[in-house]
Amino acid sequence: MRPDAHPTDAHSTEGHLVTVHPAITDPHVRAHLARLAAQAGTIPSGATDAAGDDAARIAELRANPSWVRLPDDEILESIDVDADGLALRLYRPRGGHRGTLVFAHGGGWVAGDLDNNDALCRALAAATGTQVLSVDYRLAPEHPFPAGLDDLERALRFAASGAGGLVDPGLLGVAGHSAGGNLAAALAVRSREGRAPGIRIQVLLCPVLDAPDLTRPSYRAHTEDLPLTAKGMQWYWGLYVHDAAESAPRPVSAAAVSASASAQPERAETAPAARPVVPVEAAPLRAPDLTGSAPAVIVAAEVDPLADEAEEYAARLAASGVPAEFVRRAGVPHLFLVFPSTPARDEVLAQIAPAVRAAFA
Repeated sequence: MRPDAHPTDAHSTEGHLVTVHPAITDPHVRAHLARLAAQAGTIPSGATDAAGDDAARIAELRANPSWVRLPDDEILESIDVDADGLALRLYRPRGGHRGTLVFAHGGGWVAGDLDNNDALCRALAAATGTQVLSVDYRLAPEHPFPAGLDDLERALRFAASGAGGLVDPGLLGVAGHSAGGNLAAALAVRSREGRAPGIRIQVLLCPVLDAPDLTRPSYRAHTEDLPLTAKGMQWYWGLYVHDAAESAPRPVSAAAVSASASAQPERAETAPAARPVVPVEAAPLRAPDLTGSAPAVIVAAEVDPLADEAEEYAARLAASGVPAEFVRRAGVPHLFLVFPSTPARDEVLAQIAPAVRAAFA
């Protein structure tokens, strides 16, 4: 597919018409998805939207051949670190750095390792001039909530101890992509409550911040032909938080409604009385009080079921007096930050870099 292909272009694979979602208008991202569709016969929602045995679907996700460790170069070096059995990888800009972001990779809590967000960690470290300490946390369903979060906290505590002289313990932040953004936000809540070491910033990249809520406009609009769909998000959530796979909308505070009303006019302001209990640490958007949280940088993809909850979280933080920079990138889907280097990824990282550098100034 040409980089300038029209949004309505489609591909035929083995007799099936494969369509790139028309809302994905970024030409470079469309070209990448079209190539994947031509190879696989489907837009890569992965195993998440397929029927069948969970174990087989999880195995397919974990066997992703695109997860590789890139070679170090003149810009950045990577260092393998062990924190009492917890595998970490430190990305260090060679030209100087200030501050360290403890990073959680994506993968729906059920897949991923130190390699699947390797390119993103390198790009984040290079763009911001910070160290990035990536964490190989335990995965669901073998290790459901809160195992991954507890591992991320272990890594933050290791960083707060100085990480054997690799890290300045006074200049720490948390970061994460997708499900890892959920873990980073939840750890920021722990930090705010004094239950984890102090941090200066939280960098949440296309994060999961609430249980799946099919009343959100972004959930209703994004159900097929996407790297992440509403159905896929429900599947991931059910494996991570076993007792809360289904969730109705939560009650919304008056402050949150006021802060986010212009962005989400369709949302209901109250929820049904009966609904499953969702742990706040699995759904940070449900935290009753965010006052005193670390400043936040939140990135959302416009063509993503998670876009609205990210914007609502930014609004709640701002309403609580927390500096919150929110970037909603138009024309791109979930996972755009981990596609092969595109202008969209590089421009977004350049856009958020000043806030990260300021947090460590």
